[in-house]
Amino acid sequence: MESYLTREGFAHNPSNFPQHLLAKEDEEMESRDLQHKWKKFIPDWDRATPYGQEVAVEDWESNWPDLPMELLMRIVALVDYRTVVVASGVCTSWRDSLRFGITELSFSWCRKNVSNLVQSLAPKFSSVQVCSLRRSPVMDEAVAAIGRNLHELRDLDLTGCTLLTDGSLLALATGCTRLQKLNLSGCIGITDVGVVALAKGCSSLRHLNLCGCDNAGLDYALVALGAGCSELQYLNVGWCDRITDKGVTAVALGCPDLAEIDLCGCHFITDRSVMVLADHCPRLRRLILYGCQNITDLSMYSLAEKGNNRRAMIDKMGAKQGKNSGITGQLNRLVVAADSVFRNGSGSTTSSSTTSSHDSVTHWQSRRRGYPETLGNDPVSGLMSLNLSQCVHLSAAAVQAVCNAYPALHTCPGKCSLTISGCLNLTSVHCKCGTGTRGEKVG
Repeated sequence: MESYLTREGFAHNPSNFPQHLLAKEDEEMESRDLQHKWKKFIPDWDRATPYGQEVAVEDWESNWPDLPMELLMRIVALVDYRTVVVASGVCTSWRDSLRFGITELSFSWCRKNVSNLVQSLAPKFSSVQVCSLRRSPVMDEAVAAIGRNLHELRDLDLTGCTLLTDGSLLALATGCTRLQKLNLSGCIGITDVGVVALAKGCSSLRHLNLCGCDNAGLDYALVALGAGCSELQYLNVGWCDRITDKGVTAVALGCPDLAEIDLCGCHFITDRSVMVLADHCPRLRRLILYGCQNITDLSMYSLAEKGNNRRAMIDKMGAKQGKNSGITGQLNRLVVAADSVFRNGSGSTTSSSTTSSHDSVTHWQSRRRGYPETLGNDPVSGLMSLNLSQCVHLSAAAVQAVCNAYPALHTCPGKCSLTISGCLNLTSVHCKCGTGTRGEKVG
């Protein structure tokens, strides 16, 4: 082999490159002396050497371990998660940079030995805030490693991880106390014991999905959530068919910021659950009651009354204060005052609630940013999505009253946010988009 190579020869004569490295690329990538070999055979392209000038092999030095952290993070942002994991094993410098720079990681690409991989990598990525193990055969030992090392974790997706048990939730409740979003949909191995521990340890939880977790979605678990997770904004207990009014009432009373709740298939709940949600959750934007056949007109009229009262109060206050400031400041004052009235349960406002203070507006805006993105940003629209499919005991008049009370509910094509499929008694329900100038239904 020649004692030196030229940049020109390297570019135009690939035969100068040692063929044994090209032939065994995969094996050499795992070799410990890879760095030495690349230093020997690849020139330092960043060095200001004139094009075509000969460079002695012994003078070449590679500075790729000293790549600035900012540049490394920009490069890593362009690759997939598997490549990020591989990059963490290149050298100590890269591993330390990725430890502090990587805040989001997914192991969904790994189908074999995922538990061992997570246990090995959890200490190396201690700054991760968003992690996904969606539909992977992960076991409790891996989640326990996450609980021991990822103390900054905010968002964890365990959808379809059927091998997990309550041990995983106990580990999260102990080590990931800042957890805000947890998806346990389809985790059939967990029970209400794990959810109770989670509610006690993760008081900042805002988004919880228990869809299909029949052994975890029980009244006892919902009572614990209502007592320990007052910031909860999203709750999905779909197809947890043993939930009753007791559990839903506990969540409604303990989580006043609740914006979305999915009660699909919870056929034991009655009008009491809907009425309590309407009374104590003024920020409720989405309500799913699919298959809840014990729901009657009583709950619909309760929803309609709350919607009409809220709109009337905001309109009344807007007429009095409309000339005092611009639209934005007026809207903030009205929403703060209206929320205060509905929380206190009284029909009159105090001077502190009607007066627009910078602190109260800022507080409301910061809490509003925590809403799920799909719920919209209109603070005065109230209910924006309602699913009444298979609720066969409802009358058209009651559902029409709800539709009239909440302008964001639509039955027209393209905007359908009021779902009434399977309810033959509700075929005449329509939104304002489906009416003519004389209030007649448009075909």
